[in-house]
Amino acid sequence: MITLISSTNRPDSYSESVSRALSSMLSQMGQANDVLSLTDLPSDFISTDLNGQRSDKVKSILDRYIQDVDKFIFVIPEYNGSYPGLLKTFLDGIPPKIWTDKKALIVGVSDGRAGNLRGQEQLTGVLHHLKMNVHYDKPKLSAVETLMNEARDSFDERTTSLLNRFLNHAIHF
Repeated sequence: MITLISSTNRPDSYSESVSRALSSMLSQMGQANDVLSLTDLPSDFISTDLNGQRSDKVKSILDRYIQDVDKFIFVIPEYNGSYPGLLKTFLDGIPPKIWTDKKALIVGVSDGRAGNLRGQEQLTGVLHHLKMNVHYDKPKLSAVETLMNEARDSFDERTTSLLNRFLNHAIHF
């Protein structure tokens, strides 16, 4: 099982479109997966689920997408040269031991030229601190709106080839 984490709560984001397209590709490869969109977090997450507190909504999210899953693909948009603060808050709200020895892969998404390279590097450091194993291959989807079809459910041929290789790595990682 692989959980893809669409790492923003921005509605109708490219990160969610990329996550769902990757999920479809994984399903076509026969790989069980699920997509967690941070839009599913309660709007009061910061006041209800930090410092050892746990709401029923977030408990069900953790049970379904995190607790018994050993592999994650973080799809991270570029926010101010990094990744969304909500993702960091989400990671901070989960006991670190839950992440220990699990595997992580990172896909950077941006409408600019660098595909969120800096955010990928910063998230890698945080995930290493949580004792996660982070895969070396980190696709950078620059100018993402030009890489997807109009329905935002698939990629151009070159990007599809790149992501198929990446997802094969994910399955065997």
